[in-house]
Amino acid sequence: MKGTLYGVGVGPGDPELITLKAVRRIQECDIIGIPAKEADVCVAYRIAREAVSEIESKPVLAVPVPMAMKPEVLAAAYDAGGEKIIEELEKGKKVAFLNLGDPTIYGSYMELHSRVSAAGYPAEIVNGVPSFCAVAAKLEIAIGSRGEEIHILPARYHMQELETLHGTKVLMKSAGKTGEVKKKILDLEEKGEIKSYAVTNCGMEQEVVWKEIRNLEEEAGYFTTIIVQEVHKK
Repeated sequence: MKGTLYGVGVGPGDPELITLKAVRRIQECDIIGIPAKEADVCVAYRIAREAVSEIESKPVLAVPVPMAMKPEVLAAAYDAGGEKIIEELEKGKKVAFLNLGDPTIYGSYMELHSRVSAAGYPAEIVNGVPSFCAVAAKLEIAIGSRGEEIHILPARYHMQELETLHGTKVLMKSAGKTGEVKKKILDLEEKGEIKSYAVTNCGMEQEVVWKEIRNLEEEAGYFTTIIVQEVHKK
């Protein structure tokens, strides 16, 4: 009998935000998949370990994902990772592949999910709390209210849309472009068009809350989420 792959969302950082279903799947699975070379350097693994002590007794299947922009490089890594997972599924093993936040939102897991499913193996997604929801809670703001639009954007690609889109913009994956993003946002804030906030490492020990975007460090880490809200003038 073939095993099953589970893409398990572990939430944004606070282990108390891991769902009961995610905990159960991790406990039930034979192998833990991670998007890194080693468990100790995998943020998703460290979060899950705080919530599920049994995880340390399970073997780890490492699927390193390079921080590369070239599609062919990423495709090769996911192809290799998918093959490693399929080898375990052929043995009837259940694999819980960990993913920060929710697997369906810019999640590396989805690349593996599509490959494993296409090869004829069962795969299931276990949703997690998205990082931007935890960020909004930390800031005590609503991402959207009434009929307001909500846009989720990878910051390094869609800077021009900060001015053209209405409602709330959630900026993720700024990765090395934080300074450029910050400058654009400050220009719009000075015009009185928007109000913005950011949180780095939400729910983790290194968490930093930026209620004034001008204070956001340009070297802020990869796990920085920026929320830009439209100012409704009376």
